[in-house]
Amino acid sequence: MGIGQSVLTKPRRPARRRMRGAGARRGILLLLLPLGVALSLGFVLPLVLLFVKSFQTSLGYGQVSGHLTFSAYVTAVTSPLYRTVALNALEIGGIGTVLTLLLSFPLAYFIRFRLRRAQHTILLLIMISLFAGYIVKIYAWTTILGTYGLINTALAQIGLIDHPLSVLLFSKIAVLIVVTYLSIPVSTLILVGAMQNVDRGLIENARDLGAGGIRAVTSVLVPLSSTGIVASLAYGFVVISGDYITPQLVGGTTGQMIGVPISDQFLNIGDQPLGSALSFLMLAVFALVYFGLTRLERFKGV
Repeated sequence: MGIGQSVLTKPRRPARRRMRGAGARRGILLLLLPLGVALSLGFVLPLVLLFVKSFQTSLGYGQVSGHLTFSAYVTAVTSPLYRTVALNALEIGGIGTVLTLLLSFPLAYFIRFRLRRAQHTILLLIMISLFAGYIVKIYAWTTILGTYGLINTALAQIGLIDHPLSVLLFSKIAVLIVVTYLSIPVSTLILVGAMQNVDRGLIENARDLGAGGIRAVTSVLVPLSSTGIVASLAYGFVVISGDYITPQLVGGTTGQMIGVPISDQFLNIGDQPLGSALSFLMLAVFALVYFGLTRLERFKGV
């Protein structure tokens, strides 16, 4: 009788587990429902409407017709002005991303493996710096790079220049310097987070086996923290290439990027289809760069 009961009760346990699993999944879906609705209303739906608008015909002054056409995309691709600012965005974004990684990686390494008691304090200070005003930081750099700023004044006092260097401000170099500075804190936090999972003993073992400091970092630390490196590169490229405020304040005529003409199309000119087309073309470039970086990480087998 006991055997029969055990035989009869065994098939019921998987069924109960399946019911509990289904109930848990329904509970998770219910919890995620408000977030999904908020994302749909605040991001997905406006993005879809903007994509549809990119194929409409502009009537000027923000008015559009329902006639669908590719004219906005044709103008965005063939216009020399938009090609120039797009290339500026890609150039500044690419160089700024590499500079950000080269500067933030040693800082993250120092925080993770060299600091012990002060590690959390330094991370807290980096996070606090993110709360400082974005525009305030940019204006601070204008006092450094300006005609009578800190750099020109110091160079003049030591006799290296006779006249202030005008190339330091309102130029592509100024934009590159500022956007790199603004991206370093977040990139450092990303890299420190990726390095938290790397055991300090692995690097020490590599040093004991004869590897130099740089060889130990490139052979052990870089592969193990490659996810954070890819995330830092992707973040830096998207944020720097799509920056709008920095080129407006320190870019001048040569340092403008794609965000400026997109804003002009929506706010000043009123050609919303062209502004939408420019936005989605840059969004496509961002997506290609991101997937290229993720494929590169998989190709390396990490």
